[in-house]
Amino acid sequence: MTTYTELKSAISRTPVTLMVLTLDFCGRIFGESPCNATGAPCYNTYPTCKYKSAYLRQSKDYKFTSSNSPLPFKTNERPYLENIKYLPTEIKDNLTITGRVVAKLFDVPDTDIGIDPYWAQRSSIQGTFWKKLIARNPNYKGRLIKIYTGFLGITETEFQKKWVGVVENIGLEKNSIRIEIIDLLKNLAEIEIPPKLDIKLVIEITETSTELTLTTVTGLDSPAGYIRLKDEIIYYNEVDTATNQLKGLTRGYFSTVATTHKAKDKIQKVRYYSPTNPFDLLKEILQVDAGISTDYIDIDAFNYWRDWPGGEINFSAIVSEPTKLNKLYFEIIDLIDCKSWIGEDLKITIRRNIPNEPDRPYYVFTDEANLIYGSTSVDLNEKSRLTRILIYWDKTTLGKLDEIKEYNRLDMAIDADAESADEYNETIEKKYFCRWLRTGYIQEELMTAFIKNNITRQLFRQRNAQPFIKFDVELKDSDIKSGSYCRLSTDECLNIDGTMLLKEMFQVVRRDSVNNKINLKLLKLPTERFCFIAPNDTPGYDDATDIQKEYGFITDNNGLIDDKSIGYHIW
Repeated sequence: MTTYTELKSAISRTPVTLMVLTLDFCGRIFGESPCNATGAPCYNTYPTCKYKSAYLRQSKDYKFTSSNSPLPFKTNERPYLENIKYLPTEIKDNLTITGRVVAKLFDVPDTDIGIDPYWAQRSSIQGTFWKKLIARNPNYKGRLIKIYTGFLGITETEFQKKWVGVVENIGLEKNSIRIEIIDLLKNLAEIEIPPKLDIKLVIEITETSTELTLTTVTGLDSPAGYIRLKDEIIYYNEVDTATNQLKGLTRGYFSTVATTHKAKDKIQKVRYYSPTNPFDLLKEILQVDAGISTDYIDIDAFNYWRDWPGGEINFSAIVSEPTKLNKLYFEIIDLIDCKSWIGEDLKITIRRNIPNEPDRPYYVFTDEANLIYGSTSVDLNEKSRLTRILIYWDKTTLGKLDEIKEYNRLDMAIDADAESADEYNETIEKKYFCRWLRTGYIQEELMTAFIKNNITRQLFRQRNAQPFIKFDVELKDSDIKSGSYCRLSTDECLNIDGTMLLKEMFQVVRRDSVNNKINLKLLKLPTERFCFIAPNDTPGYDDATDIQKEYGFITDNNGLIDDKSIGYHIW
């Protein structure tokens, strides 16, 4: 059997793109118990359902292949795919520019075979494929789309997955449709935590009531959870769905005050993130709040950076107003000084912002061997520079996130030299309004030490600008991935003595395939490095390998190493 790899190397081959759209589909049969609907059959979707109490939500895959090639599998796929445009991810420190895909498909008259389970019972079949599908599935937003690449002559299982995302919007044109697809990280912006719920109090309660009755309990956590009634947070440990009651109430939770509440007062669900390591908390947000399968999360990366080099304290938050989930996620990413993005393996991954790391692999790029002549440009990225970082923390339970008066603690890191007239002669500050750290659940001295160490390291990394360099490489260098590290030798930037950069460390923050070339955007890592304990047999700095130089070496009284480069700082 011919494989993807064999055809990829063949002189003659027919490329095929496969797009799989997954929509909701009812698992019942119309008119058969427990579906007791009568009359003309529905289309086995919730919006067309005639007996919603029996609706059983399952899923159905709709497959589309390239319109300019024969059907590759002949298993009900439709050759409606006209073209696909990819807009790549760009990795940022605090809010990654997420990837997007725009797919254009033809909309033509269709028989409904393989789509409508009751097509043979219809008196007539009319209309075009997409207009009918959207009419039957108006709840398409947020549904999963997977895109694969392959060749004519191989099986579907041999096709290579290239993209995973969800539908953001569909535009209808005369004979075609345009589907805008966002990646799974971008989809976090579509989710609110806790969600808005239309729930009200039915009967007035006093400050000592231990149960309450609501218009509905649908959408609340069960069997236990938290709600907000005006300025009071209440914990409950029992939900009675028959009477719409919450029982076993503990009033005035999280330092709020128990009080009387009237009938028709609005109920707001509360999301409590109990004290957890921030890397595990990020996984919880992705898996629990966003409902993302572990198939699309680089669990190993989250666990690795949680454990190496370690030192994080537990984070916790009480979220009592609907908040975009991407805001919560990237607040944590920023606080722990990491980057997060979706890699080429289509998994959400994470990496610490550290200039050096023992055993880190590097690609080696040089002007002569890799960079395509005339493709290079440099952005000195002045806006990346900071001179001080402030973090407001220990927020009052129900206080507004961005109001200073709602915080009980302030810590800051200041680089006085950077702000002096001899250096940059200005103040550039970054403020954290932090909901994730508060007193009461961990020893305050540990909390304060963590915060000070964390913002000091961040300022150390960002006191000087980190330039970007863009260039193209040939397909022979296409193995390099987003987030990878490389050692670049180039004369596009120079050292203070006029010599070219030699094996300087960069990180790939954007990777895009354009016209049989790979366009790369690299971020220069700080020259200053952190010191990690090296193996006993590590030689002196001059004799050490590049890998061994990722550890730490003794400096002279001026903080310089044997070759007079800048030395290491304690992590």
